[in-house]
Amino acid sequence: MALAASGSAAVVAKNAAAFAAAKAADAAKARLLPSLTGSLSGAYLPVNQQVGITVPAGEFGTLPLWVPASTSPGTYYSGPFTKYSVELPDRDLTIMPNSFNEYFKGNLTFAQPIFAWGKIRDSIELALEEARKEGVDARGASLDAARQANAAYFSAVLAQRSQVILAQFVGYADQIVADRSAALGEGLATKAELLSAKADRADLASKLVEAHEAEASSREALALLSGDEAESATLSSDFRDALPPIAEEKLKDATATSSTPFAQASSSLAQAERKLAFSKDSTILKPDLNFFASLDTTGTSIPYATDSWTDDWSLSLSLGLDVKVDLFDGGASAAGVAEAKAGVDAARSALLAAGKAARLEARRAIDAARRAQAALEAAQARLDYAAEALRAAESSAAEQVASRSELLSAKMRNASAALDLLEARYTLEEAIADIDRIGGWVAGQTATPEAVR
Repeated sequence: MALAASGSAAVVAKNAAAFAAAKAADAAKARLLPSLTGSLSGAYLPVNQQVGITVPAGEFGTLPLWVPASTSPGTYYSGPFTKYSVELPDRDLTIMPNSFNEYFKGNLTFAQPIFAWGKIRDSIELALEEARKEGVDARGASLDAARQANAAYFSAVLAQRSQVILAQFVGYADQIVADRSAALGEGLATKAELLSAKADRADLASKLVEAHEAEASSREALALLSGDEAESATLSSDFRDALPPIAEEKLKDATATSSTPFAQASSSLAQAERKLAFSKDSTILKPDLNFFASLDTTGTSIPYATDSWTDDWSLSLSLGLDVKVDLFDGGASAAGVAEAKAGVDAARSALLAAGKAARLEARRAIDAARRAQAALEAAQARLDYAAEALRAAESSAAEQVASRSELLSAKMRNASAALDLLEARYTLEEAIADIDRIGGWVAGQTATPEAVR
């Protein structure tokens, strides 16, 4: 049972899901911490046609000039002079910047949530509740695996011991067939009586085959649950012969906490309540406040490629607060709150129903166990009677008072009573195992059943 509770395939899968849910909760907690993100990009521009700065003609005004009206070579000119105006510049002038084919950009941003109306905390609690729910499923799978291992084990024990008794039955049936065959030859029995004995013998042989196959199937199921070595292991544990005292109310209380459906309903209620809180914290006109710091840099030359590369790079730092608020959502947030409230009501109803169902399950388990105890006592009484009748028949046969047929009948009644007792012991074992399961007890894992007795 302990091996199945910790190592069966279903338990391993559920434990893995619980571990993943726990990691998801850790990821949710990380939202409370600051974040730091960085980006860096570089580009090559095969064709870089940059737009220059154009200075129109005359942008800087005009320059007055006086020039001779006429000139004669080799003479000193003293006038007259003519006035001219020259525009500065005299024509449109385009100034082009240095052209680079590379472009680089980097950014480093720091962000820290300051106030979010509890939404981050609600998200964390939701993730934690999901992890708890997965843990409930894992524990339920562990309890179920242990219970299945118990059932497989004692089914194998029942089948193994039944084969011994059924083999005796077949031997007795062979003797009856032989006696009736001899009696038919002497005219002391009819063919119908012989055929009836053969039919009874065939039924017993069929049950013997069924018991053999049942043992093989039970051992394979046990190996699947507890490990391959269990398939050929010696079945040393015996059935429990008596129902221990049970405090019914304590068992019902224990069932309400160990029942997987009840625990799942309880976790679902906690999730629904947290979703309601999250919905209320996510309504309109509730701003989220975050602090941010952003460092940006851009450049057009490869760093350290030249001594003057820093001339082409710029660096800027910005600090501030980021506020985000929903002003109008068409009533979506209000509808979400109403939906979450309905979810809480539904979860509470489900939890109440699961609690009642768990207590009823405990009542039925106690009912079945006490019936099984009474049936075991009745089967023991019938076996005692059959054994005493067999001793009397053997004594009479020794004194040649009873016939061989009467002795065989007594032996068969004794074997039948022994088989009934074996089945009654198995039924009681199953009933006690059901009580152990609903009480949350797994061999080697949790408290013993005395906690509910």
